[in-house]
Amino acid sequence: MNTVPTGGGSGDPDRYMFFATRNRMPSGAILTAASGTNYVCTKIVVNTPQYKTRTFRFHLSGFASTEGGNSPQETVVTGTIGTPGNSVLVDAMYMRVGSTFTQLQFGGSNTVTVADQTNGQWTDAITIPDVDPESAIELWTFYHTAVGEKIWPVYRIQKHRGERVWGASDFATLQGFMSTPDADSTASLDTSYGQQAQPQYYGPDFMVAKGDWDGRPVALGFVDSIGEARQEYSSAADARGNLGWLRRWLDKSGGIGRIPHCLIGMPGAGSVREYTGSGSSIATRRRDVVREIIAFNDNKWPFTVIANQMGQNDTASTYAQFFTTNYRSLVTRIRAEYAGVKIVAFPPLGRTTITRSVTLTSVSTVVTATIASGTNGLVTGQTVTISGATQTEYNGNVVITVTGPTTFTYNFAGSATTPATGTILANELGLHSEYQVYGANNTWPADGTDASGKWRLHDDIMAQTSACCDAAIDTYSAWVSPTRGGGWPGILELPSTTLTAQAGTDGVATYNQIVVADASLFRPEQTLHIYSGPAGIARLSTQVIGSIAGNVITYQGSSAVVMPVGTVVRPAPSVGELSPVSFIHPQPIMIDRIANGIAQSEKTKLIV
Repeated sequence: MNTVPTGGGSGDPDRYMFFATRNRMPSGAILTAASGTNYVCTKIVVNTPQYKTRTFRFHLSGFASTEGGNSPQETVVTGTIGTPGNSVLVDAMYMRVGSTFTQLQFGGSNTVTVADQTNGQWTDAITIPDVDPESAIELWTFYHTAVGEKIWPVYRIQKHRGERVWGASDFATLQGFMSTPDADSTASLDTSYGQQAQPQYYGPDFMVAKGDWDGRPVALGFVDSIGEARQEYSSAADARGNLGWLRRWLDKSGGIGRIPHCLIGMPGAGSVREYTGSGSSIATRRRDVVREIIAFNDNKWPFTVIANQMGQNDTASTYAQFFTTNYRSLVTRIRAEYAGVKIVAFPPLGRTTITRSVTLTSVSTVVTATIASGTNGLVTGQTVTISGATQTEYNGNVVITVTGPTTFTYNFAGSATTPATGTILANELGLHSEYQVYGANNTWPADGTDASGKWRLHDDIMAQTSACCDAAIDTYSAWVSPTRGGGWPGILELPSTTLTAQAGTDGVATYNQIVVADASLFRPEQTLHIYSGPAGIARLSTQVIGSIAGNVITYQGSSAVVMPVGTVVRPAPSVGELSPVSFIHPQPIMIDRIANGIAQSEKTKLIV
């Protein structure tokens, strides 16, 4: 067993450790080199720990992982699995600290070929003058392929942090940007900023450094889509490049300080596939890259502790599948690979559904909606979205009058068909926690004797059942509704703000900016539900934030709705991604709630 230090102490100056914020494993949509921009330079900005660093190595992968249902299989390749595709040719790579560029080499060469379906290539060790604690390091990667060939996806460029992507038809043109390092990105490569559709460009993934490591924990994180920031993109990154609640929490300076980390998972739900498989189901290349670090690290790990958030987004029909097959099989592989390692687990967030099935009948222009499971939480004057009726005149955003424990009414243009047909849903977008329905295998309260369910997984993790972990850091109180166990907060239970200037003029002319009293509640990419004041329950508009300047919010889209001063602006806690619509992936308001809600003192559990 490798010996790992406790927190504090002198550390080990000759040990490569994970150190960089921002780093990400390759995954997502593969790119095709276009004419005129098949030579590319990416500039990525990473930040250093709370101690000096000086000797560095960076890795370029020859593969990428799938996202979604097959995550984290490493089967995004430039060719066909089993048949190598095109290689990516790296023309140069530099690190820049302050205003000083240092060229990185590969086996003594300034260039390297990264072949498809290989682990990739490491830079040689480079020692530079000491980099101060909490500094920024720029990583410039120049690469090309032939026009029409493929390039692995890694980073969405964080422009607000000084990151850039430039394209040209030759290497020499790209080198010119080294004298103008803040020049705008190439327009054709710089699209869909702050959105999931933003292209992801090539760059280093694993990053390690030697320095004055002080013995604090350094984490290797196994994460799924919830830990890997599924609902937060480039323009929402903080000053150190962090996206998502786990990175933000680990990198806070509170408690025992910032915890350096490397997260190797990606969006999806695949703990059962992590660190196993071969051929068309391979998920072992990232494990093998870690083995490469250990090999040039005198058989020492580049981390001291495992942070395991994986398994939370898996769904299964039985508890045995959920916990034993999916969750614990990964734990068994981790313990076999890193004998004696300490595993600190993060129990799950819940999944709730914000729609209920309804039947609709009508008399003249009045519709009566009946919800067999109850109108729980719905109130008169609230906007509800009706969808799924075959007779489309029943569908839309409607203001309701609650008439009983299972019924409400609303007005419509009238239809000759009653009752309405189709699979009809009533969605109140999560305004009230009482209206939410527990998702499959998420029923509350937790029951340790239950044969299925995520909350039994929570209980078993906290109890360290079957050696599934050595310590657990609970997320439950940080995210749960203050009024409903196992449920997400309703929008009414979250902070909100109001318009301080009227938006819109006549309901026809469009606009894309609003002015609010306090925009600090929000980040780019966040979904806003905007309600008529002062009650704030009749919905006027739903928008997605493009950017924020002071208290001015710019939409990604536009609106013509007239909204007077006092209109209530509420953040959505999650974006529903399943049918029926569910809460599972936190939006920025909940990312902050979770990152701020887990005590920094809990970091002591990461100490070995």
